[in-house]
Amino acid sequence: MNPNDATIQIFWAWAQACLGNPAKGLMAAELARRLNPRYPQWYNFYEAKTLFLLRRYEDVVSRLRYRITGEPTWHRRDMLLLSAAFGLLRQAEPAQRCAGWFLDSVRDVWCGDQNAGVPEYVDWFIDTSYLRRAEDEEFLREGLRLAGLPAQMDRS
Repeated sequence: MNPNDATIQIFWAWAQACLGNPAKGLMAAELARRLNPRYPQWYNFYEAKTLFLLRRYEDVVSRLRYRITGEPTWHRRDMLLLSAAFGLLRQAEPAQRCAGWFLDSVRDVWCGDQNAGVPEYVDWFIDTSYLRRAEDEEFLREGLRLAGLPAQMDRS
């Protein structure tokens, strides 16, 4: 792994966050930004996920707010992470608006079970967040519940 490669560093940041080491992840994300000051916008999602797991919701919003303008349905993962952050900040209106954009975008591209609905879409997002620690997954689910989405831990 080349420590001077900004792309490697931002992916390392994401991996560390998923594995339960968001503080290490944030250091790698900050290094990635220094290594490539003209970083692509997609770095923001990986850094925002790390910030989310560090419970820095305002920072998550500041990293991803720009996605709300333009075509927010093109950025479904960003919208649901924003929705959870807004939910944990107790800002119901923007949390629900971002959740709505997420749901609209997933409905348009869903290729799974045709009987799937909102609970399955939310579970899909959580499952593909690759969070290793149960407490991180529950924290994400809590933010989504506060945003008005069905995000129960065990729906069986």
